[in-house]
Order: sequence, then C-alpha cells, then structure tokens
Amino acid sequence: MLIIEKLKVTEEMSEAEAAIAAYLLEHGRDLKRYSIRDLADSAYASPATVVRLCKKLGLSGFTELKSRLLDELAYFEQKQDEVDANFPFSREDSLMRTANRISQLHMQTVADTMKLLRFGDLQKAIRLLQQSRRVYVFSFGTSLNQAESFLENMLKIGREVVIQSNLNYQIYQAKCMSARDLAIAISYSGETEKILFIAQICHKNHVPLIAISSYGENTLTSYSDCKLTISTKEHLFDNMANFSMHVSINLLLDVLYSGLFLVDYDTNYRHKIDVTKQFEFNRHSQTDALMRGDLWNPERKTC
Repeated sequence: MLIIEKLKVTEEMSEAEAAIAAYLLEHGRDLKRYSIRDLADSAYASPATVVRLCKKLGLSGFTELKSRLLDELAYFEQKQDEVDANFPFSREDSLMRTANRISQLHMQTVADTMKLLRFGDLQKAIRLLQQSRRVYVFSFGTSLNQAESFLENMLKIGREVVIQSNLNYQIYQAKCMSARDLAIAISYSGETEKILFIAQICHKNHVPLIAISSYGENTLTSYSDCKLTISTKEHLFDNMANFSMHVSINLLLDVLYSGLFLVDYDTNYRHKIDVTKQFEFNRHSQTDALMRGDLWNPERKTC
C-alpha cells in the first residue's frame, strides 16, 4: 500500500498521530524542507509522536517517510503536457487527434516504465530466468494475453514457459512447482486474492517469484524476490480501457526476454532461427522491404 493510502487509515492511530497524518496529506510537499521537529511543530505534536507514526506505517523513521512520500507525490502529480491515461481523448476529438493522443500515451507509458525500472531488480530477474528449469506465468484476464507473446518468444529460444488461463488450474500448478522453477506473477493492484494465494504457495515452497505490479508496496511484492514496476497512472475501473497497463506489461516482458537472450546471444539467435526455419517456412512477402536481409538469405552474417 502506498504511504499516501496508509495515511488515510487512521483507525489504529492516536489523536496526535492522526493529526500528523492529516497534515501530511494536505501539506506533504512541504516535507522537502522540513526536519522532524518542523513537522511535529506544524502538526502540534512531538518528534516522538512522528517516530511512532512512522513505525505504524511500517517505516524505519522520519527519513524514510520523507523520502517515500515525496517520491510518491512527485510520481503521481501529472504534468500538464501528459495525456491522461484514464481518459486520453474526449468526445469532441477528431479521429486523427484521437489516434495521435493514443500514440502519445503509448510513448509516455514506455518512458514512465523505463523510469521505474531498477537495474538491480532487472539483473536479479534475468538471473532467476537463467537459472530456472521452467517458467510459470500467473495472472488473469487480459494480462495473460500480454504474456502469450512472451511465451512464444521464450519457446523459440528453447525455454519452456507455462501459461494457464484457468485460475484454479494455476493454483494446482503452483503446488507442483519446485525451487528449480520460476514464477512470474502479474497483478496491477498486487492484491488479487487468488494471485496472492499462488504467491503464498510459491513462498512456502521456496519457489522464486518475480512480481510485475504497480508502483509502491503491495501484498504481492511482499512475497516476491524482485519486482518490475508497471506504469501506474491508470485507475483500476474508472478508465476508457487499460491502454497504459497493457503497453507497460508488454514492455517489461519484452525486456525480460531480451535480457535472457543477451546472456547467450549467439546461441539463442541460432536456436531461434533454426526453429523458425522448421516451422515458419511458409512465411513470405511480395514486399521487398520485408524480405531484405531475412533469415532465408544465406549471405546474412549475424552470428
């Protein structure tokens, strides 16, 4: 859960702690120039109360509160020139303006996803992929459609990926996994009940898990070995479609595949070409630009 959201849950807070939480929700941006004493004075509380509130929020102290809250506020403040991920076009827009707005949203989402990508998490995810015997992708709905392309790419370099659309079957599959396998769990909210149940099974059985989820902490990430973050500018329900989420998930899965491909570039390329020659021999085009430098050209020297 985001710090912003945790501050709204005041049932377990004392009156003084709730006063600090309310102040932060209204004046959080001021934290940039505040010390712990400044915050306490502004909310008519004591530094000790600030520390207690930090602990209730699951934070180490004021420094982490300041850093995390400012990061969240900066991330979710939409720039004026950004396309709204939830309502990228209006009823008054022309067809071509709508097309341009969707194109802009795609580019905006790619840039945001890359900004959220952390080298350490990506490096660990690639290492887990490399070490795994078999990869299982767990999700539901349209997110599984995004994973189908990842499955095809991986199969073409000789890596087995398992995707099951039935959520109950996904649970059975999770129970059959071992520490030699790898789970990839995709959940935008990170709170989908059955996906969390699967994550718990994986955690209990020491199965490594890559979480692909939204910005900030959530229950899914607490079970994961590493996390890749989906661009998080889209509401769960109040939107025209999941334009941004789909683009972001596709990008992250393509990055995972490409990172694994890079580990043994020449071998993976040769395997991919051999498989394609055997099973896609009927693919051709009368358009020269599509065939130029294609895999049927014996003079092509890639490896």
